[in-house]
Amino acid sequence: MNRKNALISTPIALLAAAALVFQTGCAGPAASKTVKGGTVGAGVGAVGGLIAGEDAGGIAAAGAAGAVVGSVIGAVAQNRENKRQDTLAQQRAYNQAIAMQKRAQEKEKSQLQEELEIAEGFRITEEELDEMTSRAESAEERLAILQKKRDAAIERKRELDELEEREREALAEAARLEKELAELEGGTATAYKKTTEEPQAPQL
Repeated sequence: MNRKNALISTPIALLAAAALVFQTGCAGPAASKTVKGGTVGAGVGAVGGLIAGEDAGGIAAAGAAGAVVGSVIGAVAQNRENKRQDTLAQQRAYNQAIAMQKRAQEKEKSQLQEELEIAEGFRITEEELDEMTSRAESAEERLAILQKKRDAAIERKRELDELEEREREALAEAARLEKELAELEGGTATAYKKTTEEPQAPQL
């Protein structure tokens, strides 16, 4: 009798399990892990009861037990996820507070610096400005003279290097021409001597 009931309830259990899994998939990310765990647990329990050869009541009980276990596991996972999200939210809020505090400090420092500059500007006299202008122009003139001397020294060194290079090239070319001319002069004298010699009589 149990075997018959199990065979009769097999399509029903399979359809129920498939419906539960489909519902879980359609729930999407918005569904909590508790709901997803309970649904999956119910489906797994029902299929397990079916495989074990339980009747409809046993399959239902196995599904209910699976739903409880799945719900507990899902609740634990959901609690862990909630804590992680809370930690991230607190970290973001802390970072934002630190950034706001830093901007406020920088703004306050800038305003304070501006106030100090204004107060210092009121204490500066025209004589001090004239004196500093003269000193600045004198320093710039001295800098210009030194830069000119430096540029002149660099130019003299560059010119000397070019002249030395020209000298090396000219000496190398002169040496090559001397050798070439010496070889040509020696060869011409030998040829002329051979053509001007009288022919010798044949020896008997």
